[in-house]
Amino acid sequence: MKKKHLDDDLTNLDKQNLRSRIIDSANQVKAKKRKNRILMVAASVVILVGISLFYQPKSEQAIESFVETSTDIDVNKVDGVTLILGSGDNLNLDGENTTVKYSKSGEEVVLGSGKTVNQKSTRNEKALYNTILVPFGKRTDLKLSDGSMVWLNSGSKLVYPAVFNGNSREVYLEGEAIFEVSHNPQKPFKVLSVNQEVEVLGTVFNVSSYKDDDLSFTVLKSGSVKINYSDKAVKGIKIKPGTFASYNAVSKEAKTKEVNINDYFSWRDGFLNFKKDNLKHIMTKLSRYYNVQIVIESEDLAAQTFSGNLDLKENVTKVIQLIGETSNFEFSSDNEKITIINSN
Repeated sequence: MKKKHLDDDLTNLDKQNLRSRIIDSANQVKAKKRKNRILMVAASVVILVGISLFYQPKSEQAIESFVETSTDIDVNKVDGVTLILGSGDNLNLDGENTTVKYSKSGEEVVLGSGKTVNQKSTRNEKALYNTILVPFGKRTDLKLSDGSMVWLNSGSKLVYPAVFNGNSREVYLEGEAIFEVSHNPQKPFKVLSVNQEVEVLGTVFNVSSYKDDDLSFTVLKSGSVKINYSDKAVKGIKIKPGTFASYNAVSKEAKTKEVNINDYFSWRDGFLNFKKDNLKHIMTKLSRYYNVQIVIESEDLAAQTFSGNLDLKENVTKVIQLIGETSNFEFSSDNEKITIINSN
């Protein structure tokens, strides 16, 4: 008997449909293999990207992060004006001249006595931070590596990079300082503190942000500055010369007013100017400037106001005596503590 083939029972249409199904099946197998290869390649790329990101050098440490993670040094527990280098070495600046000047590279630091100290300004291409501490009763000034000048008042701490890398120049202030910023529109200068951030391009201004003061303020002498507050509910502002901008950490309020700028810059030259300021505010200033404890006997007395100019080259008792001549109080001094009492 003749063997029957499958082709004998298939019409031409059946043969064509069968051929199409076979081709489609083969194409699906190929597509599946190709898809698996693409997924494997994609997975490899993801793994490689993940590895490269993991091993990529971290960006330069933000100055606020450095302040938070560095040892919390009490500015009034150091013996005189103290400079802490990026290496951790502490340098005490003795004598009347406590000026600090940096070279453009930040690697040479000239101290007031004329002594030059060498340091590394970067590590692994990241800037190293320096810290200067100015205890109560002391003041100092320094020239940063970009040429900007800073005058630091008593009880202040400034953290800054030995050399400014990146697209901005950032310093962190605790206390009070006058800044004369070297103009550089490509690198804005920022003064960070606990409640605010002051951004400038090149100008002269005073910033006060003490830990134990509820009020932080900025006074602009020339140029233009923008102030952003850490309290996001308070809108940032730009101020013009002659403006006093303040933020109260208790009331959560920000205010501005026009002032006589000399009242806020005169301490740099050894004077304090007051206009209807209460005794509590004045005695706080004098306590920091002379590093002496001053206690006011009553709240009513603390609220009394005084206007006038004080020559800080005089000793503290002489200065307080001058205020007492125009105000209704007397004072006693005992073991570096001065007590202000009512004269009645």
